[in-house]
Amino acid sequence: MSSSPLLHSALDNYRSLVRFVARRMSDRQEAHDLVHDAWVRAAESQPTLSQELHTPSSRAYLYAVAENLVIDHYRRRKRQQDALQGVALWQPAQTDDVKDTHSLRQAIAAVDHALADLPPRCRAIFLADRLDGTPQTDIAAQHGTSVKTVEREVQRAMDAIEQALHRWRGDPAPAARKGRRRTLGALLSLAGIGVGGSSAWLAWRQWVPSWQLTLSAAQHQPLLQALPDGSSLTLDAQSLADVAFYAHQRHVQLHRGTAFFNVQRDAQRAFIVDAGNARITVLGTRFEVALEDAHTVRVTVEQGHVQVAQRDGAAERQAVELHDGETLRWTAGHAPQRSQPGGEVATWRNGWLELDNLPLEAAIQRISRYCAQPVRVEPSAAQLRVFGRVQISHAADWVQLLPAMLPVQLRAEQARGQAWIVITRS
Repeated sequence: MSSSPLLHSALDNYRSLVRFVARRMSDRQEAHDLVHDAWVRAAESQPTLSQELHTPSSRAYLYAVAENLVIDHYRRRKRQQDALQGVALWQPAQTDDVKDTHSLRQAIAAVDHALADLPPRCRAIFLADRLDGTPQTDIAAQHGTSVKTVEREVQRAMDAIEQALHRWRGDPAPAARKGRRRTLGALLSLAGIGVGGSSAWLAWRQWVPSWQLTLSAAQHQPLLQALPDGSSLTLDAQSLADVAFYAHQRHVQLHRGTAFFNVQRDAQRAFIVDAGNARITVLGTRFEVALEDAHTVRVTVEQGHVQVAQRDGAAERQAVELHDGETLRWTAGHAPQRSQPGGEVATWRNGWLELDNLPLEAAIQRISRYCAQPVRVEPSAAQLRVFGRVQISHAADWVQLLPAMLPVQLRAEQARGQAWIVITRS
């Protein structure tokens, strides 16, 4: 599979580019993030650059982009300091030991998981009280409860945080004690990090989502969701995704099914979609991501371009760039397959399903999202190939017509309290 000189330059010079940026910053993780952003910036200019750049000049271009991003990074930090009017900030770039930065991230991740396990009301009360600074009388009024109950819920959350941090350190969790009032900064000191209240607050905002949502599309019905940045996400029926916006990135985890994304450009926050073993990164574009089965991810770009990479340690080696109209199908353990089929992208948004030489099992997985009665395919018929275009409103009728199109037969079966349609080889 051919790729551009700019892409080759990014992959061949990744480590040296990270070292180049890391010498200007004390946080190596931030250096990795900036190198990633440099790749995206350079790739955005790829359609014109690919015709005039060869490897040496593309390498120089990447280094220039990375240098500018480092400068922008420090300018943003200075603006944040000015905005907070001299409040002492936690600054990894001025830390003597980069290990503190990594430890703080891990500690805050432990806090985030602990809060995610709390009941919704308890979590909301804690965040309003300790992070937003809302008066407890106002919190009590919002939740229709007493100030005393608010205090108990805050203490419950703080206890959960302390126990989570002790588990993270490998210590036995202490027994609950009454009358204990501790700040977030004091609890984070359990991780061996001396951070104050404003430092803990800023770190929290950096690594804990400022906005998040779990989206689950019902059977028969796609789901359109507007996102806070002006982007939008459309889930196909019976699809599931988690969306989280951070200070430095916008992230979607596609757990099941298919999604179409219309992403608004934001040069400061890349839009990242994780699906199966693939990571798709963009700044602004329109594209579809489909989990075809447990091992295969398909990405199709309608407009713009994206980077697709493996989510394991080989991500830098395996990055692939897609442009308008291109499709990438990636099965775990196999080389990615690129194609340019043409035609409309994500036709399910308009009430149609395209079955382009799919195994019957994969076709039924898609069709059954729109059938009231569950359908499954026995292994004997699973690999029969299916072609065609199916109107979603007639999905159940299409299943009934399968014996006229393929050497299969349908039978009824009762399983798990439901009547199933089972497709077998005839």
